[in-house]
Amino acid sequence: MNSAVSAVDDTDRALVHALQLAPRASWERLAPVLGTRPDTLARRWERLTGAGEAWISGLGLRTGTSAPCMAWVEVMCDAGASPTVGATLVADPQSLGLEHTTGGRDLLAFVAVPDLPALYRYLSFRVQRIPGVVGTRSSMVTAVHYAPDRWRLDQLTPVQIGLLTGRGRRSSAPGAVVAPPLTAMTEEDRPLALALAADGRRSVASLARECGMSESTVRRRLGRLEAGQSLRYSCAMASALSGWPVAATLWAEVPEYDVGECAAVAVGLRETRTCMSVSGRWNVMITARLRTVEGLSRYTSELSRRLPGMRITDSAVALHVRKSEAQVLDERGRRTRTVTPDIWAELVPPAGPERAGPGV
Repeated sequence: MNSAVSAVDDTDRALVHALQLAPRASWERLAPVLGTRPDTLARRWERLTGAGEAWISGLGLRTGTSAPCMAWVEVMCDAGASPTVGATLVADPQSLGLEHTTGGRDLLAFVAVPDLPALYRYLSFRVQRIPGVVGTRSSMVTAVHYAPDRWRLDQLTPVQIGLLTGRGRRSSAPGAVVAPPLTAMTEEDRPLALALAADGRRSVASLARECGMSESTVRRRLGRLEAGQSLRYSCAMASALSGWPVAATLWAEVPEYDVGECAAVAVGLRETRTCMSVSGRWNVMITARLRTVEGLSRYTSELSRRLPGMRITDSAVALHVRKSEAQVLDERGRRTRTVTPDIWAELVPPAGPERAGPGV
């Protein structure tokens, strides 16, 4: 057995689950919940992060109070070109997620940019001009019902979860908590958010030094952005070690008046990682984490049983998740590096006359 796999135990997974619930909690706060010493937790986390087996990232992508313009982009490639195309897209800050997948596309990317004109430029002057790309198809995200930072390992007991959050396990489901008013993300806040992309547990002192702010200013800004949901943290574990190694995506058609119910049902299933309304030939996209490939059939059957009005139009299994929430991953899902998600970086079109690429 791979030594990296055998070194991870249930205590490590419990630590990851605790950090999913309280990403910046001190070791002193977490220790009594997990029944161990603060220095032991610190050593475990250092080992996990050093091996790329777990990590916490911070994402703050708003422009003022406006959410980023997000889209799922299917990329079709020449035979044999998808590894090279994938390596190119992984390096883009606008491409937050990327996977090689089964089905009618070679690559599936999750893209975020500030606005619609930026999405047009990114698709037309970047993605469609990469050698080996023969076509793209885009689905605009129109609503996020469930985001990946809310998916949990479920390693802790309800009592432990309550000690960390004061709520139940799936309390982030729709209707459980009234969301606070959104806080604007200013240009002055961006360096702070970007500095947290690789390590969401960075100390206030190190953030202050890097961003040229006082520690009190950093604390005040972090508190404001976190309370207003403009800065969100995501704690993840390498898929091969988490117990949920298979990633799948579903495309579905749902009557518009049933979308809310669809989202509630999807969120109620343990495997659901994201649920979004999208534009295009289908109006809902769902991603899931599964224990086995065979679990996809059971998952889709359960969705269809609970939602007779939903028609699943396509499904795909990820052959290799190369990037997730700005983190570059190896074939076992371990983090190798972070691409800072500076989605506001200006794209420079290649020299020469503008030409139309394959269909958006």
